[in-house]
Amino acid sequence: MKHYAIIGGGPRGLFALESLFIALYNNAPEAQIKVTLFEPFKYPGAGWVWNPEQVENNWLNITERALQDLPGRPEIKLGDDIIPAFPSYTEWLPKEQQNPPSTHPDQFPPRAKMGTYLNARFEVLAAALHGFGLLETITETVNELTYVAPYFTAETSTQSVKQIEEVVLTIGHQDTILSDQLQEWQDHVAQKDNTILFTEAYPVEKIMQANITSESVVAFRGFGLAMIDQIRALTLQRGAHFEILDNDSKEVAFHAGENHPQRFVPFSLDGLPMVPKPINKAVDKWFMPSDDTIDAFAKAIHQGACGDHPAKDQYFLLEAMAAVVAPLFLRLEDKALSHDLSEEEVYFLSINYLNNKSLAHPLLLSHQKPVLQMMQQQVEMAVGEAPVSLDYVIGQVWRHCQPTIYREFSYPEIADDVVAEVIALDEASKRYSYGPPVESIQQLIALAKAGLLDLNLVNNPAITCVDGGWQLESDGKKITVDVMLNAVLNSPQLVTVDTPIIKNLLHNEMIEPKHTDLGIRTDDYGYVEVPEGKSFVPLAVLGRLSKGSVIGVDAILECFGPRTVSWSERSIDLMKNEK
Repeated sequence: MKHYAIIGGGPRGLFALESLFIALYNNAPEAQIKVTLFEPFKYPGAGWVWNPEQVENNWLNITERALQDLPGRPEIKLGDDIIPAFPSYTEWLPKEQQNPPSTHPDQFPPRAKMGTYLNARFEVLAAALHGFGLLETITETVNELTYVAPYFTAETSTQSVKQIEEVVLTIGHQDTILSDQLQEWQDHVAQKDNTILFTEAYPVEKIMQANITSESVVAFRGFGLAMIDQIRALTLQRGAHFEILDNDSKEVAFHAGENHPQRFVPFSLDGLPMVPKPINKAVDKWFMPSDDTIDAFAKAIHQGACGDHPAKDQYFLLEAMAAVVAPLFLRLEDKALSHDLSEEEVYFLSINYLNNKSLAHPLLLSHQKPVLQMMQQQVEMAVGEAPVSLDYVIGQVWRHCQPTIYREFSYPEIADDVVAEVIALDEASKRYSYGPPVESIQQLIALAKAGLLDLNLVNNPAITCVDGGWQLESDGKKITVDVMLNAVLNSPQLVTVDTPIIKNLLHNEMIEPKHTDLGIRTDDYGYVEVPEGKSFVPLAVLGRLSKGSVIGVDAILECFGPRTVSWSERSIDLMKNEK
C-alpha cells in the first residue's frame, strides 16, 4: 500500500485528494494507497482564504455564472464500495440561483459561501476514506520534510510521520520576509503607543477587533480588492450601510455610523483603480471571443510556449491577444468609442497598449483623469451606459482568454526570463481581468462622494514616519494617518517565503526557484525538477508556489484544473510501472 502525504488541505489539497483516488479507480483499481493529509485549519477543503466563518462582506471577484465551470466530483469506486458523487458548485446552489436571466446583474458570492461548499465537499469524501482506513487527517502544520530514499519524513511540532513514499505540496499563501518599507514601519510602530500597523491584509476580523476608532485616519497600502474588503470591514461591521439607489447600475448611497473611521486614504504605486467587470451576461457577451477564435488563440500560445521554435520574448502573446481583440472591437460599432481605425490599426494599437499601459490615445481611458471620474466612467462602461474604451475591451477579452493562457502556458519550454515577462503581463491585466463587481466600485464612489474616501494621495505619495504615525504627501497635499493597513498580498516569490517547510526544502536543495521573481521549478506533471545526474524525487508542487512553471495560480477555478489531474494520473502510472 503506497503512502502519500498531501501537505495543505485547502481547495488544491482537496482536489489533489479527489484526483488521486479517481486516477486510482480509473487506471489501477487493483492497487492500494493511503493518504496522510496535513491541514491545521479547522475547515479542510476551504482553508483560511475561504473560511466559512469570515464576514459576509468579503466577496469573490468571480461571478456565480463563471463558477458554473467549477466541476463536481464523480463517484469513486473502491473495490465493492462506492463513494457517491458530489455536485458542482452550481448544482449545489438552490435551484432559483442556478440560471438567472442574462439581463439580471451577476451575483458575486461571499467567500464564506464558497468555503461552505468546499468544506462540505471535503467532509463527504473524507468521511468515506476515513471509514475505509485510507485517509488520516492531521490538524497540524508540517515544519520540516526530509527525504532519504525511498521515504519522506514529515515533522510537525508534536509528531513525526514516517515512511511516506510520495508528497504533494498544495499550500497556498505563505508568510514572506517583510519588505524594507514594511520592516521600517514595524520598527516605527514598536516605538509608538498611538499608531497601528497591520502588515497582513487578512483576516479582516483582526482589523475589525483593533482599536481603530471614529477618530482614526486610516491609510491603505494598496488600492485593490483587499482594500475594498478592509473598508467594508471597518464600515459595514461598525453600523454603517449602503442603500441601493438603482438596482440596474448598482448605484448606492452611503449612510454613516458612529463607530467607524471618518477618513480613508488609499494609495498604490500607480494610483489606478480596479476596473469593474460587466454588470451581467448580456453585456459580458460583447467581449466573448468565438470558439473558433479561442482555438486559434490557443494554437498561437502553445506554439510560442512549447512549439518547435519557442518564443524569445513576450510579443507572441501580445500579437495573439491583439488578433482576438481587433476584429471584436470593430464589431462593437457604436457600443465602443467612436473611431475611424482599420482592423490592422486597432491590432497594432492593442499591441502598443499591452506593452505600455500608460499609452495615451483617444480610444484609451486617460490615466490623467481624476480617479473618481475614472471609476465613474468605468462603471458606465460596465453597465452598458457608455461606449467602451479599447483598454476596457482588452481587459475583458483577456479575462475570457485567461483559462486558455493558463492551460497552454503550463510548463513552457522557453527561457525563464520570457516566462517572467508573460507572468508580468498577466499580472498587469488583473486590474481588469480580476476586477471587482460593479457594486464594489459604486461603494467606493459613494464613500468618496460622502467625503470619507480621500483620493488626493492615491498615486504613489511620499511617506514619512512621524510622531503621529505616517505623513503622506503628494502634489502639495499632506495628511497624517495613525493607522496603516497593508492591502497588498504577497507574491509567490520563492526566495522571500518565510515559512519553515519552504526554508527547510530550500536548505536541503530539494526545491529551487524557476526564476528569482517566481516559484518552484517543476516538470510537466508537477514534480520538482532535480539537477541533471540526480535521482528523481517523488515530490510534487501544485498551485501557488509553482508559479512560473505554471501561471494562473490564484484563481479558484485553477484549483480544480487539469494540472492536478495530470499529476495524479502520472503518479498512479509510476506506481503501476514499479510493480
